[in-house]
Amino acid sequence: MRKKSSFIVLLTHGIAALAQTVSGHVFCAGTTFDPSPASVSISGTVAAADVGLPGAIWVGIEDPQAPGTPAAFLTPSGWVAWTTAGFPTYVETPAIGSTFSYSACIPASPTGGGCATTSASFVGWKVYAGYGVLTPEHQTLIQKRRASLDAAKPRLQQKGKWRADYEDDQAFRHALVQKSANDGRWGEALTIPFISCTPPESGDQ
Repeated sequence: MRKKSSFIVLLTHGIAALAQTVSGHVFCAGTTFDPSPASVSISGTVAAADVGLPGAIWVGIEDPQAPGTPAAFLTPSGWVAWTTAGFPTYVETPAIGSTFSYSACIPASPTGGGCATTSASFVGWKVYAGYGVLTPEHQTLIQKRRASLDAAKPRLQQKGKWRADYEDDQAFRHALVQKSANDGRWGEALTIPFISCTPPESGDQ
C-alpha cells in the first residue's frame, strides 16, 4: 500500500491568464512489509501556449529556516545543493510536453548521504516545481543577438575583445528560460509531512 500526502497549488501568469498546476506527495517506494525509501513525487501541467516550446523543468527544495532561498535542486543524478551559480535543471527539452512528473528519494539528512526511510529530517520543508520556455519573442532575441555578434566578430577579434562565450548562445538561452520560469511558471508543490517507511507502520498519510 502506498502512503502519501498531497497538496495542490494553482498558478496563474501572463496577461492572457494562462494557468498551470503543480502538485506533490510523499510515498514509500516499496511495500509496507520491507523498509523502503521515503520518497517525494512531483507533477505538473504546462500552460497550453507553452506546449511544444523549447524549455526546462526545475524541482527545488527550501529549508523553512531559510525562506526564499533554495537549499537544493533535483537533477538526474539526485539532489544537488544550490550555490549562487544558477539553478540546476532536472531536464531540458527541445519541446516541452503538456505535463511533467518526477520522483526522488528523500535524503538521509539535509547534507545528503543516501536515501532515508522516513522524512523526519525534512518535515516542514517546501518543495517547489516549475518550468521555463523559450517564447517566440525569446527566440527572436537569440537570432538578433547571434547576427549582431557574428557581424562584430572580426572587429572584436582584431581588438582582442572577443570572448569564448560569444561563440554560442547557450548561456543566453538558459538565462531567458530561467527568466520565463520566474514569470509565474513555478510554485509550491507540497510541504513535506512526516512519513515512515519502516514496518510495521501502514495506512495512508
